[in-house]
Amino acid sequence: MELRQETALKPALSQKMLQGLSVLQMGTQELKEYLDAEVLENPVIEMEETDGDRERRDKEALLHWLEAEDSQNRVYYQEEREENRELPSAEEISLADYLLEQLLYMRIEKGDVRILRYMIQNLDERGYYTEAYEETARILGADLEDVERAAKILKAMEPAGVGAADLRECLLIQLDAKGEKGLARTIADRYLEAFGKNQLGLIAKKEREDLEEVKKACELIKNLNPRPSNSFSVRRFKEYLIPDILIVKLKDYFEVLVNDAYCPRLRISRYYVDLLNETENQEAVRYIKDKLDSARKIQACVDQRRDTLQELGALILKRQIDFFKNGREFLKPLTQKEAAQEMEVSPSTVSRAVKDKYLQCPWGTYPLSFFFSVGGSETEGAKETPESIKACIQKFIQEENKKKPYSDRILTEKLRETGISISRRTVAKYREALGIGDALSRKVF
Repeated sequence: MELRQETALKPALSQKMLQGLSVLQMGTQELKEYLDAEVLENPVIEMEETDGDRERRDKEALLHWLEAEDSQNRVYYQEEREENRELPSAEEISLADYLLEQLLYMRIEKGDVRILRYMIQNLDERGYYTEAYEETARILGADLEDVERAAKILKAMEPAGVGAADLRECLLIQLDAKGEKGLARTIADRYLEAFGKNQLGLIAKKEREDLEEVKKACELIKNLNPRPSNSFSVRRFKEYLIPDILIVKLKDYFEVLVNDAYCPRLRISRYYVDLLNETENQEAVRYIKDKLDSARKIQACVDQRRDTLQELGALILKRQIDFFKNGREFLKPLTQKEAAQEMEVSPSTVSRAVKDKYLQCPWGTYPLSFFFSVGGSETEGAKETPESIKACIQKFIQEENKKKPYSDRILTEKLRETGISISRRTVAKYREALGIGDALSRKVF
């Protein structure tokens, strides 16, 4: 075996480049946390704006401007303003708070209170209690009978259906609270799967009931609340999406804005710059120079991130202008590689710029990845994206005769008539991704 040593020139990323790529990859919230940490770590960095109210005022001013400029923005940004106005106060009550408050006015044994507190704090996001009672008894060191008694108390509390183990029990609890003992209770108890598939004829046949009576019973079930937590605040557990890029419609054109209102604006401390020129302590000089160099690198990285997102937003606007004018069905194929070539950067740069970031426009807020696709229909050279195909499927279903809804086979044929050639299996996959049931579940009797 012959061993040979060869030398090769390999491009190496500098520390500055690595830092720039890391900052570029950050979403708005992550960037804010990063900059906040740097301000605490580096004494030469100062924040130009630390007042949270100023951020809110800036956004309100932006929304006011957008609303005044174009009616297409008006509806969407009015909703945005109302959502901001509805942000919960610290006192807004959650389902757990509501249930714990009820405990204060109930005459129950102290041991039951301990179990109930545990169960209330361990409800899932729907308001269901899914832990096995045996496991609860083991964890709390309680008797199974005590846990079962506490569970019965929980299920008798408001809102009706809370503490249920599953959807079936949740619906039965609500029907019992209404005093319903008839067909609706039977359907909720025995025929939930058929009910979910809209197989009303099957239920009528098995129960030997008139179809109209089955329809009435199903309407009663539809008016129940499948998620007892629905009426209560869950915002404290929810992360709000902060758009990184805004595309707004003005009177005659669209404008691209990079949303940096949520990130602190950094500046170099004048005090340390002056101190560097005045001090003769070499150790202090080295320390200040090091911190100044670090601060300037961070500023450069943030500026570079902003410029890259601005350029990427402009490219998306240019290539997807029909989408911004007319809606989802007009989205065109665009790969990250094509974007990189047009921006004259590497595909990895575009990938980092797209990662975990969002774009807000009059149609809604979308992840940047929404605007990039790796394929569309199965036809060679096709000009459709998955989103445009989904929009076509949705349109066909909206226009169908609900007494004779289109099967996936018919939807496939209708798509082929418009020049989109995909398999029936793909149609089913896209339909399910839209949250639309099959033909049988859509049928109206």
